[in-house]
Amino acid sequence: MGGSAGDRRGAGGSTARRRHQLALLAGHTAAAGSAAANAFRAADRGDAAFEIAVAKVRTGEAAGLGAGIAHQCHGAIGFTYEHSLHFVTRRLWSWRAEFGAESHWAAEIGRDIALRGADGLWPHITSGGSRERP
Repeated sequence: MGGSAGDRRGAGGSTARRRHQLALLAGHTAAAGSAAANAFRAADRGDAAFEIAVAKVRTGEAAGLGAGIAHQCHGAIGFTYEHSLHFVTRRLWSWRAEFGAESHWAAEIGRDIALRGADGLWPHITSGGSRERP
């Protein structure tokens, strides 16, 4: 099978470009994981609607960008039936589509923030406490 993205010659550009793309992938993965962990902590405290919406947007964004990066680094072999990246990508796209697209949840976040007003945004993000809407 394909080996690692670092072993590929010609796919995804130069070695420096592939390393940069893999670093971006790691950053998106870490940000998505952090958003999800924050949503779980908020759920343990009570109402976590805002944090869950943020996690849905961030993890969906990371899934889309991450799949693109992975396929760019692996080249066309990632789209073949024989390569496992093909199956992982399809599953990521499926999970990403469940329970609404990122655009839906981003609009929900925007409405929530608009209800609080500009002066309420930072206290809401940093409070970790009350999630009641005004």
